[in-house]
Amino acid sequence: MVLPMNEQSERRAVAYVRVSSKRQAEEGISIEAQIAAVKQYAILRNLDLVDEDIFIDEGVSASTHLFSRQQGQKMHRAIYGQGVKHIISAKMDRLFRDVQDMLSTIDEMDRIGVSMHVIEYNGTMIDTSSPTGRFFITVIGGMSELERGLISERTKTAMTHMKANCKVFCHDIFGWDKVGKDLVPNWNEQDAIDFMKWAYHKQDKSSTWIAKHLNEKGITGKRGGTWKASMVLRTMRYEFHTQRELFEKPLNWGSSEWHDFSI
Repeated sequence: MVLPMNEQSERRAVAYVRVSSKRQAEEGISIEAQIAAVKQYAILRNLDLVDEDIFIDEGVSASTHLFSRQQGQKMHRAIYGQGVKHIISAKMDRLFRDVQDMLSTIDEMDRIGVSMHVIEYNGTMIDTSSPTGRFFITVIGGMSELERGLISERTKTAMTHMKANCKVFCHDIFGWDKVGKDLVPNWNEQDAIDFMKWAYHKQDKSSTWIAKHLNEKGITGKRGGTWKASMVLRTMRYEFHTQRELFEKPLNWGSSEWHDFSI
């Protein structure tokens, strides 16, 4: 049976799939899993969804607005140019960065008669085609943003505690060595850091000159490689280096005029 064109149009759907490559393993929802989910949902809701209308962004952060992402832009053009009436996504965080982003997008889609469907939220399906669905997606979006904020605050508190106690809190830091879960000063590298400060502030040398000097002396970065002006500035300005005062200095410390140089 062939449906009338207006009825076909009302069933026309697109789907959006996104994964951040850095977080894919932790999230446990791969591109393939999301595609399978949106296809199954379309069948369940009797929506017309073809492979060409599944838009996939790989390695893209949610911090970018949905319709500013590469595939999000293509989906946006399809929605306005091809009479799409439904957007399907496996999870809410695949679409939006925060509540304001979510509400502005839903409002825009609502003005042109497009419903948004989120398949999974704690086992619940949500769509904005009804007032109830719109209400719940707004409440859930607010709860998600609150949760992200609380996680961010806990992370900042934990980071502050680890820095204060010289615990490993990030990848390699020039001037420091990892000993188990602790960070201890690498005094050879600390010598180079003090030289940077002394040459820059006392001798009026540029960061470019300092980088060239370090490279000529064979002093490499923490992971090897050559120094650049920006790396010099970032290294000598890093506040964490003040934590070395918690440690006993080597016997020969003070043999160079730049040791413990302060502005």
